[in-house]
Amino acid sequence: MKKNNFLIVLTDQQRFDTIAAAGYPYMQTPNLDRLVNEGCLFKNAYSPNPICIPARHCLITGMTPRFHGYYGNFNQPISDSGIPTIARTMSDNGWHTAALGKSHFVPPTEHHGYNELLLMEELPEDIEDDEYLKFLRKKGYEELRNIHGVRTMLYHEPQISLVPDECHGTTWLGNYAADWIKRNSHRPWLLTLGWIKPHPPWNIPESQADRYKDADLPEPHENAVCPPFPLDSLNYGWEDSDEEKRKIREAYFTSVSMVDDAFGVVMKTLEETDLLDDTFIIFTSDHGEMLQDRGMYQKAVPYESSSRIPFVIRYPKRFKPVSVDERFVDLMDIFPTILEEAGIDYNYKKSNEKYSLAGGSLLPETSNPGTRSREIQCTECHNDSYRWVMSRDNRYKFIHFYRGAHEYFYDLKTDPGEADNLIGTEKCPQEVFEKLKKAAIEYEENLGEPGRIENGKFKKCVVNEPGESSNMYPVFDWNNGDKYPRWCFSAFQNFGRESKEKEAAIVLEEIEKSVAHRGGKELLKSIKCQPESKENMLKDLI
Repeated sequence: MKKNNFLIVLTDQQRFDTIAAAGYPYMQTPNLDRLVNEGCLFKNAYSPNPICIPARHCLITGMTPRFHGYYGNFNQPISDSGIPTIARTMSDNGWHTAALGKSHFVPPTEHHGYNELLLMEELPEDIEDDEYLKFLRKKGYEELRNIHGVRTMLYHEPQISLVPDECHGTTWLGNYAADWIKRNSHRPWLLTLGWIKPHPPWNIPESQADRYKDADLPEPHENAVCPPFPLDSLNYGWEDSDEEKRKIREAYFTSVSMVDDAFGVVMKTLEETDLLDDTFIIFTSDHGEMLQDRGMYQKAVPYESSSRIPFVIRYPKRFKPVSVDERFVDLMDIFPTILEEAGIDYNYKKSNEKYSLAGGSLLPETSNPGTRSREIQCTECHNDSYRWVMSRDNRYKFIHFYRGAHEYFYDLKTDPGEADNLIGTEKCPQEVFEKLKKAAIEYEENLGEPGRIENGKFKKCVVNEPGESSNMYPVFDWNNGDKYPRWCFSAFQNFGRESKEKEAAIVLEEIEKSVAHRGGKELLKSIKCQPESKENMLKDLI
């Protein structure tokens, strides 16, 4: 019997509310709308850990960070090189496997079982390791450094792309994937497509700059920063004008629509090669983006805008068109779903112990639902003093921050902005609160970071004194939520080819050029961020 194909489309930092057909009519997403209308929309999908590297390893292993070792964006190899991955499993069973675009593996060229790894990474270390970078060189952009937009000083600022639409990374990946499908149409395959966008920076080609200019866009949820986040940070962008905030949201949504355009090229190719209905398509993202909700940017926080993601499956042999699934699902359900559809038994062993998947199959009438609850979703992040764990049901959400032992309980039905903490108030349904807190504790004990639960309770977190360092970030430098995170000021892309002086000149010129339409040097002078960030940037650069 002919094997079918599997296509996993994984965007980066795409919020759940960014597909028009999913109920968000302000979006311009005709190709994703088609996917929703011809497939099944999972309305309550989450990232198991809303940062790039952890989320992606949760997907490829079907396991939590306790087993693959990534609680944050750590520059270290996977903790267990023998851990089974979706790519290795499918390769071993007769499918040709490939990952195109962003994978965010460590090191970047680690295949994790993929037969082919053809990269477009955010910060490639060497020209020879990055297919998109080689493409740019062939197109005459030998000097270009900020190939996906300027991160330094402009991380969450709208900017003009330094390359035209046809050379933009988003466009390139759609065309590259289409060519790959044509070349491999004669054999069964599993293909993972990793778009970088709508991850910042938002470098928009001039041809796309006004795409959402007159759109009726939703306003962000009101500022609601609370402990353990710094309450007086300069980095949140609170002082931005309404016009500036609007331009940022326009740039973000434009990035989503550009991915939609490129995905349309892939869909068209599947039709032309007569593979569309024989290809099991999953579209999702690694995590969301706060995009000014609660006065914050970025991800890695337990709020809906950060942790909730789009999730659609199109495969007419299994899923009815225009169907909707209200259950909680996350990225760890992808591995067991594909295994069941492919007819592969999961029987890996580690010494005398058996590896076990945290999720379950999403196929209708599945024989492998897994052991997870579909009534409660748990999500985690970090493995230091910034760690948190979240649990929620169809209405309420519980959050425990280890730093300061801060806890929050929100009614998402009446308070979608997650601003009104119900703990200790008359509005708190105590039985539900206790149920969700218990679920979070049980998650930590069984699947979360070891050592976090003591005598059935959250263990007290020892916070370092000011000036000391935690495992991941300096004390009082919570970067999640910042418009200008300090680490982005040293995010230079030089590929190690030129002198430091020449590299500095190129980077400074590209910074000014990307915001020339907004005042160039004058805009750069006006940026309000931590003073030492600019100082460190110039020190590192020159």
